[in-house]
Amino acid sequence: MKKILILNVGSSSCKFQLFTSDLELLGKGLIDRIGIENTSFEYQDSKGKKISKKDFFLHKDLGIKLQEFIEDNKICDFNDLYLMVHRIVMGAELFPQNIIVKDFKIIEKIESLTPLAPLHQPYNVIALKKFFKTHQEIKHVAVFDTTFHSTIPEKNFIFPIPHQFYKEYKIRRYGAHGTSHQYITEQVKKILQKEEVTFINFHLGNGASACLIKDSKSYDTSMGLTPLGGLMMGTRSGDLDPSIAFYLINQKKLSAIEVENIFIKKSGLLGVYGKSPDMRDVILGEKKGDKRAILAREIFTKRINDYLAIYLNEVKKIDAICFTGGIGENDHDLIRKVFKNFNLRKINLIDEFNRNLEIALISKKDSEIPIYIIKTNEELQMAKIAQHLLAKDK
Repeated sequence: MKKILILNVGSSSCKFQLFTSDLELLGKGLIDRIGIENTSFEYQDSKGKKISKKDFFLHKDLGIKLQEFIEDNKICDFNDLYLMVHRIVMGAELFPQNIIVKDFKIIEKIESLTPLAPLHQPYNVIALKKFFKTHQEIKHVAVFDTTFHSTIPEKNFIFPIPHQFYKEYKIRRYGAHGTSHQYITEQVKKILQKEEVTFINFHLGNGASACLIKDSKSYDTSMGLTPLGGLMMGTRSGDLDPSIAFYLINQKKLSAIEVENIFIKKSGLLGVYGKSPDMRDVILGEKKGDKRAILAREIFTKRINDYLAIYLNEVKKIDAICFTGGIGENDHDLIRKVFKNFNLRKINLIDEFNRNLEIALISKKDSEIPIYIIKTNEELQMAKIAQHLLAKDK
């Protein structure tokens, strides 16, 4: 039986899922703390059987270590793989569409976009490069976080700076989390039983973004040139007054690299709360009455409300508002806070949310807009995208 391996490699982790060619999930795994002490491997198959181990290694050895873990534990023989799908955060205008990787020149071009996604792109590329070199008998597909946002109109992606910077350097809004927003779009189409849907989706996790989908296409999104802009995140600031950077550089004599590091790795929930970037820890702090935890939750909520207002004003009719991602799917108190502070439409939420549903309608019938919590499945969406590409390439 031919199989598909989906890879989502981050700065310290690698999520992977295994599918049949019929897109039946065989299992999913996580390698955590790559390059850090106590690197851990975990895998669970579709029947609930679990496998785990610890084995320290660096990113450069990910290809070897992942294959060893998969084959040694008889999860899958790599000879049975016909397709590997790689999540790549940034495609920019160089790659407006997802692609079949056919040579190293394509990988070099993907690598050249690293400055636009410095937290993710280097590690995405390391894995792609390793597996493409060692397994050229397998088809490799790159699925970009930015592809879904290629339909955004100019008025929503051009920044109000000298136009030459767009013409010469392609400085514009690219967005991210496109695969997740696309998956949720497909789910909303099924729920509403129509092909063209207009709704707002919030992908809320350690990284967070909002997306306005109009007629089933991305029309506007919160992340900007890089995944730093938009909503407040775990360690990323989201939208800021640009003069903060100038002040820190000119008056406090910080370097540009130091300021970038602050905005990307020391801001967001971590910056305001001061103790952790994890929303679960912030919630615990809030329950204990920690003022900075309370403030962090308030700012996080307000940023969501801000984008709700902006996006509702961009369209005449809205079919739904959706929440997904680790926070969006599980932090029900946050969603209640969002609509408690929401004055533009009448929204009434049900008393108890069902955590076990893949799709949960959480608004009452008298609400002007239906509100959904939908569990995202980026890996399944990536598999579908890759199969579609291969079918067109025949």
